[in-house]
Amino acid sequence: MQIKYQAIILGGGQKAGSMLFPLCQSYSKSLLPVCNKPMILYQLDVLEIAGFGPQDILILLTKDHQAVADLVQRRAEIFYVSDDSDSGSALLEAHEKIKKDFILLSCDSMIGANILDLLDFHYSKKATITCLIKEEDLDKKQGRAPISCNLDESYDIMFIGSDHSLLHITNQEDDDQANLSISRNVLLSCESVQIMTNLFDTHIYVCQYEVLELFQKLNKLENEIQNWKLEFLPYIVKHQKNVNLLNLLSKQEQGLFHERKQQQFSIKVFITQEYARRLNNIKDYQQANYESMIKGNKGIQLYQGVQDSQIQIQYPQDARISPDSIIGEGTRIGNKVNIQRSIIGKNCTIGDHVKISNSIIMKNVVINSNCIIQHCILSNESAVGHTTELNKCNLGNLASVEPNQKIVDECII
Repeated sequence: MQIKYQAIILGGGQKAGSMLFPLCQSYSKSLLPVCNKPMILYQLDVLEIAGFGPQDILILLTKDHQAVADLVQRRAEIFYVSDDSDSGSALLEAHEKIKKDFILLSCDSMIGANILDLLDFHYSKKATITCLIKEEDLDKKQGRAPISCNLDESYDIMFIGSDHSLLHITNQEDDDQANLSISRNVLLSCESVQIMTNLFDTHIYVCQYEVLELFQKLNKLENEIQNWKLEFLPYIVKHQKNVNLLNLLSKQEQGLFHERKQQQFSIKVFITQEYARRLNNIKDYQQANYESMIKGNKGIQLYQGVQDSQIQIQYPQDARISPDSIIGEGTRIGNKVNIQRSIIGKNCTIGDHVKISNSIIMKNVVINSNCIIQHCILSNESAVGHTTELNKCNLGNLASVEPNQKIVDECII
């Protein structure tokens, strides 16, 4: 199967993962495990199922994320960008590697939607840019998306035309949202307009190649337009009927796409109710891991392959492990251990009389005897001393907690 698109994955730089502190203090966001599997591998799985091969996938990384490159080097091409790159500037640095229309993904966007359906929609609508948008069920009492899904401020207010056009986008935490405005030309471009407040931008976009050239030109003309999601996308949505913007887009150099005549700028939304979650904060990272433990018809199809391949771990008969918990290979569990609704990584050591609930324990973690761990995330190679209680705590890599402690709601590095 020949793919007409390239896939560009933003694999993370120095700025990535700041909202996941302390989990990404010295660790790439791309490698954070969901159900004991690095999140970037889910991205690659989804693309490969859609027919993308290693030659079709380009991952943008800074050089301090070499561990990511080592993990995926046979499944994608790696391009190293500057240490201070963000989403937009990284894309511009890699422009010579991008040869055709492309799909842009963030490494922390977890989706169960069919990529081929998205690409077919983009092609059939002759869209310049198509945004993959997740629709959440509305809270009927409040008329808005429930806070329990993604963080409330992550939802966008969108004006969507009858032809699936994106006419306006505003984040709910935007200071200027009290004065929403949309140009008359944009409003008149559609027969009807729907205002929706239960939509979540997955940070996955399908783009014509010309969009990259437009981004380059705008970056030179407007110095502040460097970030793709926060600056470039709102700018072109707002000015999509502006003659000057259309002129910039139509002035193509002779080359691979010189025969394509751009008649108009068309930004479309492909709305899905399939699984989609962006794991760029602690709450959503925890939620995705909990969702991955659901088995059966209500489980997330994306994760079922991970659950099916779980190796049966031998543990003492007096240990109590709930069916919705996941135990990694090589983990040793002591006597009278109680684990409820938690994920335990590979090669961990759990001492006697330990109680773990609603927690994520990454690999090579040591929890000594008589500890209670509740609602916590313990990063790789962290350690907890005996008779310690942790509640709503997050431990960074190599972090350690002394014995006989009782700690609530702390980040420990």
